[in-house]
Amino acid sequence: MPRSLPMLYENAMRLLPASAMLRSRSDRWPDRRLNAYKIPVSLVLVFLLTLGSTLWAQSKPGFPEYQVKAEMLFRIAEFVSWPAEAFSSPDQPFVIAIAGRDPFDSYLLNRAGAEKIHDRKVAVVQYEAKKHHEYHLVFIEKSEQMHLDELLSEVNGQPVLTVGDSEEFAKNGTHIDFQIIEGRMRFNVNLDSAEKSRLQIPAALLRLASRIYGELKE
Repeated sequence: MPRSLPMLYENAMRLLPASAMLRSRSDRWPDRRLNAYKIPVSLVLVFLLTLGSTLWAQSKPGFPEYQVKAEMLFRIAEFVSWPAEAFSSPDQPFVIAIAGRDPFDSYLLNRAGAEKIHDRKVAVVQYEAKKHHEYHLVFIEKSEQMHLDELLSEVNGQPVLTVGDSEEFAKNGTHIDFQIIEGRMRFNVNLDSAEKSRLQIPAALLRLASRIYGELKE
């Protein structure tokens, strides 16, 4: 049975990072980079409510880690803005490539058939270096960390969102990475890498990020 909106709201509020809570007018953000982006908590909650609160509860038995990550990929991609030239036609699918082994056990592929990203159908493929210009999002699996520099050099400067499978990926150049903090799935953001790729990561995502690398540009 679907959860009621009040229940989702209550659970989302419980899961929301402390940094994303609404502050009084006299409060200031601890990080001045976010000072210009004091958005209402209701907008930030869109992210959590569309995910479904149980998806964040990684500590809850029976919900695999990579199902959580798959759902987060879809929601994060909806928030990020790609330049128009990233798509060759209005009906071109949004292509997600997996670099390394497929840790999703077909879950991401199956969910893609029921999802749309920016009103585009979603395709999931295995990453191939020679086809890197065809991708819009590359998920980099943990074992590929040793090849990270090489992989990032292939998509450097192109509007391709790179998402690392674990902590330290964003620090080393991916746009986003996932990490588990106190049993809950979180993510980090690299703003410098996003700017070089001409990708816009909005304040709503930054409000939820555990760590931000780089500076907001004026």
